[in-house]
Order: sequence, then structure tokens, then C-alpha cells
Amino acid sequence: MKNIEHNMRVKAFIAIVVVLTGLRTAAFAEDGVGGNVFSIGPRATYVTPKDADTGQWAPGVQARLHLSEVLGAEASIDFTKYDFGPYTTVRVRPVQASLLAYLIPGGAVSPFLLGGAGWYYTQVDGPFGFSRDSSRFGLHAGAGLEVKLNKSLSLDGTYRYVWLESLESRDANALDKTYKDTGSMITLGLNLLF
Repeated sequence: MKNIEHNMRVKAFIAIVVVLTGLRTAAFAEDGVGGNVFSIGPRATYVTPKDADTGQWAPGVQARLHLSEVLGAEASIDFTKYDFGPYTTVRVRPVQASLLAYLIPGGAVSPFLLGGAGWYYTQVDGPFGFSRDSSRFGLHAGAGLEVKLNKSLSLDGTYRYVWLESLESRDANALDKTYKDTGSMITLGLNLLF
């Protein structure tokens, strides 16, 4: 099952790259990615925990600040929800900050590398009024592609692999924390450019 899920993720990422690359021919941008200073917009995130048989789509929002044509910074939040039977619900709100390095600066289509950190707020609601909140620090790395459609809009797709701090090291100092690979995220975003 894990190989099937991995193959599905790879195929989904390849499909995203092909679609976004195909949009390049329809792009009529006068200047390329990175030519605008700020962007904000909605995104859809497909989250697959490491040992899960399937993933799940969730809504989110992202904002980007282009520091130059080569470097950008992104802040995002997603709203994931998992139901375990009729009585238990787990909500995870990953708040991530990423640094983006564009490989073809100024192009209408630009691949990029990304890396960053996040804070993962988790709320568990169970039977008989059980409720527990926790939050953990995490790191992520990945790659993406942004296509500038016109002066006001761009599309992007990303793949991120996430490592969360282990529960045992939550109260340890920064040098003693341990991290475990916890899964992957695929995002599709629509950005309003300013």
C-alpha cells in the first residue's frame, strides 16, 4: 500500500508540473515571476502522513514577499481535519514560514526550491468531552513551480516533506530536540499579485 501511495504522490506532482508548464504558453505576463513585491491567495493542500494509506485535501492560505527576483519568503496556514470513527476528531493547523529560491528568475514559469520551519497546532476532541491541545515545531524542504498568468495572477504548485519534533523532545532545549519524518504535503495555490 505504501508503494501505491508513494507512486500516486509522484504522479500527482508530475501532473502538477506538466499542467503548470503547459500554462506557460498561455501566459501573457509582461514580466516574470518575482516582478511583483507581494502576493496573497488561497491554496489547496494534500497532506499524507508517513504511515497513512491515503492522504486528504485541506484548504489554506498563503502570502509571499519577494525580496528579489531570486529570493522570496512565504507564510502559510492550512486547516486539516481528520475523523477517526464517529467520536474522535483531530484538527491540525500547520503555520509555516518558508524561504523560496527561484531557479529561473524573471521567467513567466519559474521552478524554485523551498525550505523552512513551522508550528503545528493540534486539537483532539474525543468521546465524553475529551479535549487535548498540543503544538510542535517542525522543519520542511521541497520544490515547486510558479507560473505567472498575467499582471495580477499566478499559479503555483509545491511538494514539501515535513519533519516534526518528537513528542519526547518537546521540552528539550533547541540542540537536544529530535525530529521524525512525518509525511508530505502537495499544495496548489492561486496568488493575487501586488
